[in-house]
Amino acid sequence: MKNLRLVSVVLISFVLGIAVSQGVLNKSIGKDRAAETRTEEAAAAEELSLSKESQELINLITAITRLSVFKKKVSVFGQIAQDAETSVHVVSPVIGTIVDAKAQIGWSVKKDEILCVVSKINGETSLHEVKAPIAGIVIGAFAKVSDRVDTVSSIYTIADLTKLWATLEVYEKDIAEIKLGQKVSVRTVAYPDKVFEGEIIFISPRVDETSHTIKIRVIVDNKDMMLKLGMFVSGDIISEGGEKYLSVPADAVQTMGNDRIIFLKTGDNKFMIRKIKVKAETKEEVFIEDVPSQERNAQIKEGDEVVVGGAFLLKSELLKGELEGE
Repeated sequence: MKNLRLVSVVLISFVLGIAVSQGVLNKSIGKDRAAETRTEEAAAAEELSLSKESQELINLITAITRLSVFKKKVSVFGQIAQDAETSVHVVSPVIGTIVDAKAQIGWSVKKDEILCVVSKINGETSLHEVKAPIAGIVIGAFAKVSDRVDTVSSIYTIADLTKLWATLEVYEKDIAEIKLGQKVSVRTVAYPDKVFEGEIIFISPRVDETSHTIKIRVIVDNKDMMLKLGMFVSGDIISEGGEKYLSVPADAVQTMGNDRIIFLKTGDNKFMIRKIKVKAETKEEVFIEDVPSQERNAQIKEGDEVVVGGAFLLKSELLKGELEGE
């Protein structure tokens, strides 16, 4: 009997101990969460001071927030066509023999530049110049000195490579955003900092059964002759909607932990951190989703001054202060 009472006391004590421990744990978690909330609120409202001299030293530049038509970026990928958009096969104007061949594969020629000279023998010898019908690059040369030529067979092929076709693939989920005439920014790994401008000229009516993509054809500006036939490329198609959102230059937005932030200039030497929620972004512009543009109590409003150049250094200064505080 005594043993039974002893066991009962031990069990009751054990249960009470668990209850007390759980209560202490809940209070501890509550305190931690409250402290975390206060820390986030403090970070959101943190203000930095930076003297005029320091601003000049880091080349601090600001821009004005503005309302912009919402733009959605659709990423595409593909390849420059193996053939030029415009190419011409050059034939001799007479039947005869080539006596002088000037042009070679890879040469850049002007319109009406002499490519070769053909000798026609018909009673008496006469020389005929074969000229380039367009300006471009010689991508085919099919005859040499002493070869006989006729008026049908091609002697040279000249391609205008200042504009090239690109076949790009769009995912099925994005095709509703794609329209003829839209501009496309094309890039290649060969020139990562160079953007080639293009325009959609054809949208395939067929969905590829394997990749679930739709092919589009884009005419790409290649006036600097940097893109090559068959080169792999990627691109961005910018689709404009009817809604307007507050926007800032892309360089103004910084990443801190899991947050996207900007720095508002609130005084000559004062800068305030503002967390933002990004609706969409392009290489040049970021659209802010959750900020009413006209409300007087909004954290960010149209016309606010936001740091663009030097924003990364301001973030570094903020993180430095936090580390020193620890």
